[in-house]
Amino acid sequence: MLVNILEFLNFLKDPHSQKIQQHKQRYQELDELLKVAVDIKDAAAYKSVEAEMREVFFEYLTALGIDSLYKFSPHLVLACLISLKFKTITIPLLDWSINTVFAYLSMYFLFHLVLKPLLKLIMGRHAKAARECFR
Repeated sequence: MLVNILEFLNFLKDPHSQKIQQHKQRYQELDELLKVAVDIKDAAAYKSVEAEMREVFFEYLTALGIDSLYKFSPHLVLACLISLKFKTITIPLLDWSINTVFAYLSMYFLFHLVLKPLLKLIMGRHAKAARECFR
């Protein structure tokens, strides 16, 4: 019973990861087949594999898009709920009033596009320095 609940919670956490991984693996397999078709100079096999690669690629993109929407939608709902209580936020230093939804979503994208990669870079350097220190 507990195992089923844990599996369900893992599925809710990232429901599309298995499908994305399957599409990615299938695309890599097809890429290898495409290389073989080029090596043996079989035009019919090349066209067939290329057509299937296109299908798998668009299924992969669709799964990525749905996964992105799945991860983004709770933030949009949260921003809308916060905006019911606070319509605008005032930035003290600049004395600007901005919409709460805009402020929340701006911070969300700022975090994921700038701060998260920066934190990965910093943590990678710290890990590298720690490994060198303990040698």
